Amino acid sequence: MLTSTRARVAVGTTAIVLLTATPALAFGPFLRTSGPLRDFAPTAAGPFDGASARVQLVESASGSHAVLTVKGIGAAAEGRTFGAHLHDGPCVAGDGAAAMGHYNSDAHAGHSPVAINDETEIWLDFTVVDGEGTGTASVPFVPEHGKRSVVIHADPTNPQTGGAGARLACKTVEW
Repeated sequence: MLTSTRARVAVGTTAIVLLTATPALAFGPFLRTSGPLRDFAPTAAGPFDGASARVQLVESASGSHAVLTVKGIGAAAEGRTFGAHLHDGPCVAGDGAAAMGHYNSDAHAGHSPVAINDETEIWLDFTVVDGEGTGTASVPFVPEHGKRSVVIHADPTNPQTGGAGARLACKTVEW
């Protein structure tokens, strides 16, 4: 009886170890960064002055999942929806062009023509509620490692073109 009890405990312990190890095996590298947003128009008042953002990106067997959370958004932006996208370049305060264009998996893979949609780009649009906004995206690709940014735009993303108006603020991400 003692042997079978030890065997059951050993099997139970193995199962617990495998179950707790499964998430680590299921998900690849994880990125989390947070801090103040960089303003593309530092001399003009805007809804993201003094705001901060957190960006998380988790790789999985089927692609990646991204979450953008922005806090400290000005009251004038309450209820508005802003486009937000992963871009190819880093943030440079006062220089929206430094962030380059949207990160597009087709473009990085050399596909032609390049499709522009929410499966080839990471779109993180959010609506402001009580001075905060959260956008999420799950895509069937993993962005290449490098220094990139999440750019917040003035308008919601147009699903036909990927455009979202002027660049207002951004957060550099690197992995």
